[in-house]
Amino acid sequence: MAESVRHRILTTMIAKFQAVEPPDWPIKFSTVELGPLGEADHRKRFSIGIVPGPERYSHLYPYTVRNMTVGIEFRITVNRDDPFPGHLGEMVLTVVEQVVSRNRQWDGLAVDTQLTNNEIDMTTYGDRTVMGVLWIEVQFRHSTDEPTDPNPTI
Repeated sequence: MAESVRHRILTTMIAKFQAVEPPDWPIKFSTVELGPLGEADHRKRFSIGIVPGPERYSHLYPYTVRNMTVGIEFRITVNRDDPFPGHLGEMVLTVVEQVVSRNRQWDGLAVDTQLTNNEIDMTTYGDRTVMGVLWIEVQFRHSTDEPTDPNPTI
């Protein structure tokens, strides 16, 4: 069975975050998964969870146009010789924003991607774990008759 355009976009997101590694990037993600991060990710250095959220549909025959909200969760385990957690959280948020900004069309599958909101969660400046999320909205389209077909014919 063919993957939907939506699923192909999410899979492309995973691949783009898995490709983040030195020397081109300051970090490498230990985990990149489709879905929310779990308790086990607290033990990993840098983790990413791609979490699809609500979508809005509109119709412009022969297309169904979709605006999908995606939360890109990240978790950081702070090590002894690392910068302070707040600085490390800002650095990882920047990397996440850069990956999204450089891939706004997700290999031609999306019309555009907009950054909409972000949050970094810490209790104190001495935390050993930093969590955060970047919310984006991905606009894409597919055939009115087939969610796996990005290029319908009339």
